[in-house]
Amino acid sequence: MTYPEHLTTHLGELADKLGMDPHDMTIVKMTPGVDERHKELELLQGSWKETRPWIIVDERDRIYTLSSAESLSMLIRLLSTSQSENFQHKLEKAIWQRLPIDFEDVWAVAMDRIQTMARTQADRTVVNIDLDWLVSEIKQKYPNLFYHLDQMLSQKE
Repeated sequence: MTYPEHLTTHLGELADKLGMDPHDMTIVKMTPGVDERHKELELLQGSWKETRPWIIVDERDRIYTLSSAESLSMLIRLLSTSQSENFQHKLEKAIWQRLPIDFEDVWAVAMDRIQTMARTQADRTVVNIDLDWLVSEIKQKYPNLFYHLDQMLSQKE
């Protein structure tokens, strides 16, 4: 099937992002139906039985994707895991930059502090914390958990 150039470009970009060959995509044209509550779908390319996401092109050539609930659920789990790993990496980096004597102790204090902060917020799903600030606060409150290079250098002199 031949598409207008602008649509071919967008479909090609989308195929690249999805890691698909543009010729393997299921493409559906959506047009107005008999009334406001109905739309008509026409299979332009691929198969109705495809397990891959469907690409839907509306009457204004806007592109949408439709995927199974299982695929969406898996994507959400992957994003959640990625977000958690990213957060842990940032916290780990913030701790190591402050030269901890015992990393695990500082981690435990930081996680306890983060959980306390989350409990006090109305929306517990999003907790915005400057991790560098947090670890600096922990270092001020519990200086015995960190090496102090300035003190160590002054003792050697």
